[in-house]
Formats: sequence, structure tokens, C-alpha cells
Amino acid sequence: MSLIVNFLTNPAAADFVQNSTCQVLSEGCLKAVGRPTFTLLDKTATLEERKYSATKELLYQSFSMAAFFALIFPIKKNTFRLLKFFPQLKDCDVINAKTIKEYQEKLKQVTDKKMLTKIKGANELMSIIASGIILAVITPQIVTRLVHPIMNKLSDDGQKNKLDKKA
Repeated sequence: MSLIVNFLTNPAAADFVQNSTCQVLSEGCLKAVGRPTFTLLDKTATLEERKYSATKELLYQSFSMAAFFALIFPIKKNTFRLLKFFPQLKDCDVINAKTIKEYQEKLKQVTDKKMLTKIKGANELMSIIASGIILAVITPQIVTRLVHPIMNKLSDDGQKNKLDKKA
């Protein structure tokens, strides 16, 4: 029990779970495992329909996670450039950084805890917005173009193709 309490009260663990990327990873993994599992357990459909739906869901969630992580890190590296649009940060030198390395160096020099919290909050807000755009707009377009052809190749008969058109 002490080991669990130490882990949960560790500041690094708190930073990790408050990170938007960590939250997307957690949710995506749960969806990639949970949705196909519950689909297979649903007895209202035939076994073939359940297998097809579970496979499609697993592929969709897996590709979504891969697309998200392929896109989020390059975007997240550049969110610091948008800090200049936050009026609360206008007096801070950090917003003038040109590169991620320069941004990180300037961030280390900030001594005002309130300002540091504002900078980190603004940067995390930009990451959340980027995550939303990636997950709600970009990823579904990419994944839909990948999953349907794969599912068509996996399915041999026309019955499964009819299921795909219904979904």
C-alpha cells in the first residue's frame, strides 16, 4: 500500500497524469481494448458480426492512436510560438523564443511561480486545442481511408461488406 501511495503522491506522477498527451494515451488504450471486448461480449449480434465489428473498432482505435502520436509531438514542439497571443504573458521574455531549445532555456530562468504557472497552463491549453483538432478533424479522415479498405480485404463475402456500409 505504501508503494502505491508513494507513487500517487509523487510530483512526477501528478505532472504525468495532468498532461493532455497522457490522458489521450490512457483513453485511447482503454478504447482500443474495451470497445472490441464489449463488442465481442454483446450477444444481440451474430458471432461473425461481432468479430467484424470488434476487428474494425480495434483497427480504428489503433490507427487513431498512431496518427495522433505521429502528429501531436511535432505540433506540441511548436505550441510555444503561440504564447505571444496570450495577453497575460506579454511581460514575459519566454514568448520571444525562436526555437524549442531557446524556449526551454528561458523557461528555466523564470523565477515567478505565478508566471511559470501561466506559461505552462497556456502551453498545455495549446496542446489540448491541438489534440482536439487532431482527434476530431484530422485523425478520423486519415483512419477512415485506411480502415475501410483493410476491412474489405479482410472480409471475403458480401455480407461483411454490407455490415461495413451500415456502420
